Amino acid sequence: MTFTRKLSSVVATVLLAGLSLSACGGSDGSDGDKADSTSGGGGGKTALTQSNFAQVIGDSQTKAKSTHVDMTIGAGGQTFKAQGDAKIGSSADDTSVSMTMDLGSIKADMRLVDQVFYMNMGQMSDDKFLKIDLKDKSNPFAQQYGQIMDQMDPSKQMAQFKDALKSFEKKGEPQKIDGVEAQPYVVTVDTTKVKAYKDLPGATKAQIPDTIVYTMFIGPDNLPRRMEFELAGSKSTVDYSKWGDPVDIKAPPAGEISDKDLSQLGAPPAA
Repeated sequence: MTFTRKLSSVVATVLLAGLSLSACGGSDGSDGDKADSTSGGGGGKTALTQSNFAQVIGDSQTKAKSTHVDMTIGAGGQTFKAQGDAKIGSSADDTSVSMTMDLGSIKADMRLVDQVFYMNMGQMSDDKFLKIDLKDKSNPFAQQYGQIMDQMDPSKQMAQFKDALKSFEKKGEPQKIDGVEAQPYVVTVDTTKVKAYKDLPGATKAQIPDTIVYTMFIGPDNLPRRMEFELAGSKSTVDYSKWGDPVDIKAPPAGEISDKDLSQLGAPPAA
């Protein structure tokens, strides 16, 4: 697998992972999405349904404000590891991410701050961060990676997620994950109804099927603890933990930012 194809596959997989987490993140304030609570006595626990799932999970994440993520990404017949932290805001402007990813020959350090994407690819980028302003529509790389930003803007994604949700089923027994009993739900999404995917460049868009099935393990606090899905026969798993822990995500110092962009990079070092 070439590096370009590998990167496209990984980006596609991260986008699919981001859909379920960030598309559910936050409230758009519409009355029709308000959660219905069970009438049983005691905790007033919200019963998740297809109509309120995105709203309830999103509101819970927004209240938690942060999470730690561990990803095992299956792409192109290979497996990659990633981990990091996310600060979950009510909009793209106040959402930020810091993540490291092992792409085999490349160890990438990625940050998303103030709608600017920074990516340090070690020797390949001279140990400096490439800077991509995701608001710069004239930059072809901003067009590609800008979809990540769209995925993290709850105000844009809430309606799309609801429209794209084909089916929803509570399935199986709860599993102990991150110290809590997490109930699995199987959620089927029609990706053709998500604008962020329609606008992707061809190489990345080709990696995304018309339908994707997620299994999401939701804790008693309505926060996701695990998500599983398959892409082209490769399974990916995302684990969430440390909900609400303080995180400090900052842009790299000016001296660590390269004046190059992805198009100026040479071949990756040998594995």
